[in-house]
Amino acid sequence: MATEDEAVQEPEAVAPNGAVVDVGAIVGLLRRKRGMSLDELATRSDLSPSFISAVERGKSDIALGRLARIAAVFGLDVASLLTYSSNTSRPRFLSSDDRTPVDRGEGVDYRRLRLPGVDFELITVTFEPRTAFRDALAHDGIDIVYVPVGSVVLDFDGVDYVMNAGDSGVWSGRTPHAFRNDTDSPAQLVAVVTDTVWDL
Repeated sequence: MATEDEAVQEPEAVAPNGAVVDVGAIVGLLRRKRGMSLDELATRSDLSPSFISAVERGKSDIALGRLARIAAVFGLDVASLLTYSSNTSRPRFLSSDDRTPVDRGEGVDYRRLRLPGVDFELITVTFEPRTAFRDALAHDGIDIVYVPVGSVVLDFDGVDYVMNAGDSGVWSGRTPHAFRNDTDSPAQLVAVVTDTVWDL
């Protein structure tokens, strides 16, 4: 009977471009990026540190079930983990389907983009004239906002701040905040949030 630390032969993972994916390198990269020790990852995935070390060094293969347990520790599924760093030397272009719409109010086109393995969200918002968020929002992380078109009002904990085209700002997402467009022209903003706002 095979033990956990014995190599389990699985078909090689292949990226969309046909390249073989280095699973161990991806696991190691994700673990280090999150400041996680081998022992911590082992405990959280219910695998041994020596086995994970062997996988990271390319000395052992890993079954999909075990890889799924490691991926879950990082908040990913297996497919997302396998494509985490595949072929990063080439650009990846995203379609409109990759931008998830969120209902934030009538006349507000709010879309969020979150890539697997990336610890931030990109949010784009277009406001029709005289429109506003339905309600204020508070969340973990930092908001970094840029207004490329028009003028929007940031309601930050009940205090209004006007942001015109070309303006940018940074604040804690934990404070309730919302946006509105008080003008007769459309407006847009782009935001980067350093945490997950929407679990969609």
